[in-house]
Amino acid sequence: MILSKYYTARTRRPKMDEIDVRILELLQENSRKPLSEISAEVHLSIPAVSERLKKLENSGAIKSYTAILNPDSFGKALFAYCFTVLKNKDPEKELKFKRFIENEPDILECYCLTGEYEYLLKIRTDSTSSLESLLVRMRKEAPIIKTSTSIVLSTKKEEPSIPPCITKCKNPAPQRRT
Repeated sequence: MILSKYYTARTRRPKMDEIDVRILELLQENSRKPLSEISAEVHLSIPAVSERLKKLENSGAIKSYTAILNPDSFGKALFAYCFTVLKNKDPEKELKFKRFIENEPDILECYCLTGEYEYLLKIRTDSTSSLESLLVRMRKEAPIIKTSTSIVLSTKKEEPSIPPCITKCKNPAPQRRT
């Protein structure tokens, strides 16, 4: 098997050292942080930091650079999770469900599950009435037989990404051998 030199054969995780991890931590704090500031904090030249970033991007360690918007600033104060079950396992009906969730801007994420429910939807919307309208549309347009919806009262922890780690995490990434 031929793999990029930035991946280990067993885990396919990019090989990173502590400097790579620190660069990722700095970018997670502020993805617009100038290379000059990152290079000063990790004690490397700007070209060296730039090369490490290219390697992290090419290896897939960095998925994208994005702005994380405040939902309240856009009137999306209601946060809910909706568990769903489709009427049957017909691929055509699953495609109809997929199209519905992809075209519904208030549905932010959809996960396929094991257990009693088939899917979990993460929803951000204006109010309970807009949530109700969404659920009614969903039952009408998608082949749904059962839902269970929970409204989030408060958020105790929310991270937009996983922490980069080598030694600090429970399942550390393999360290680079020298």
